[in-house]
Amino acid sequence: MAAFEYEALDAAGKRTKGMLSADSETAARKELRRRRLAPLSVGRASDRSEGGVLKTLFKPKGLSEDDLTGVTRQLATLIDAGMPIEEAVGLVGGQADKAPVERVLMGVREKVTEGERLSEAMAAYPDSFPGVYRAMVAAGEGAGGLGRVLDRLAEYLEKAGALKRRVGAALIYPSVLGAVALLVVCVLLVAIVPKIAEQFDTMNMTLPLLTRVMIALSNGLQASWPVLVLLLLGAGLAYAVAIRREPVKRAVQGAQLGLPGLGGFARKVEAARFARTMAILINAGAVLPEALRAARRASDNLPFQDMMSDVIDKVETGKGLADALRQARWFPPLMVYMVAAGERSGRLAEMFERAAEHMEADVDGAITVGLSLLEPGIIIAMAVMVVGIVLSILLPILQLNTAALG
Repeated sequence: MAAFEYEALDAAGKRTKGMLSADSETAARKELRRRRLAPLSVGRASDRSEGGVLKTLFKPKGLSEDDLTGVTRQLATLIDAGMPIEEAVGLVGGQADKAPVERVLMGVREKVTEGERLSEAMAAYPDSFPGVYRAMVAAGEGAGGLGRVLDRLAEYLEKAGALKRRVGAALIYPSVLGAVALLVVCVLLVAIVPKIAEQFDTMNMTLPLLTRVMIALSNGLQASWPVLVLLLLGAGLAYAVAIRREPVKRAVQGAQLGLPGLGGFARKVEAARFARTMAILINAGAVLPEALRAARRASDNLPFQDMMSDVIDKVETGKGLADALRQARWFPPLMVYMVAAGERSGRLAEMFERAAEHMEADVDGAITVGLSLLEPGIIIAMAVMVVGIVLSILLPILQLNTAALG
């Protein structure tokens, strides 16, 4: 049966929305009338695509990362217990608290009922199920271990979600501190510096350079702050649009890789994601070239994708994976060594899993260090700005005192 999304009026005249399963739209309307509901609109859930005109600027409604993690965990449990895929997807979708999650899952269930594989049904909702996610599901279907693959996927998504939440929580205090520091500086420039400058205007003296700079900043901020706000908003919007263009994105990501510290961190993140993805895919029974292609799609970094294309070409022409990764000059030597050991021993998936754990620990450590340095960095920056403003006020006074004593 197909999944239909409806909007109807109940006996009290109140609008209600929901999902139901029926053989056709006519059957769905009959089912609504049987429930004493007056149908206003009924349509297949799968006919409602994710996204719209503003898709390039705003994320469409669908499965969030947390939603996807929860759905994956529930599907893994049900399928491992022997429940048919169609029933498992329908059960999880029917119990969903969020309408977008229910719509997506019921649409997937409909396509599975019509004979499509789960990975093929998920392809109709690319904003909910990323390409690498579907590739892993397809590998599990092909190897007959879908439940095991979903379980590994759920673990991976849970770890990634936990890391993001930890980083988000750790960023709260530095963010508040930075906002307060910026507010203090703006108040000093707008409210304090102009009053001090008025006192200096009555004196026939040449102000120090620092004082003149601060007065100019104060005047400029007072006169053009609405324009500055609009410019910042416009620049942010322009960047959000431009970064979606491949040439711009490639240039920005390439420049980031060249930055000291940040470039090395970005390489670690991509290497860790690559190792984890390869471990899951190879454990699921995917052949090496297909696993490499799926791992390439898992990354949003275009320079990494270009590098992986070269690695895939070398592997398909007969070169060993460890040699291809070594020549790419992206992955740490320890990881390349572990891959080589895995190739020799026939335990490539196990070595990729160990490499992933090692790289993820490195990434976690780098994040911890970075966050611990962010707070004192903000304090130092605030202190420098406040000291600069205070000096701009004190220097003319000291200059006057020196002139009076002389």
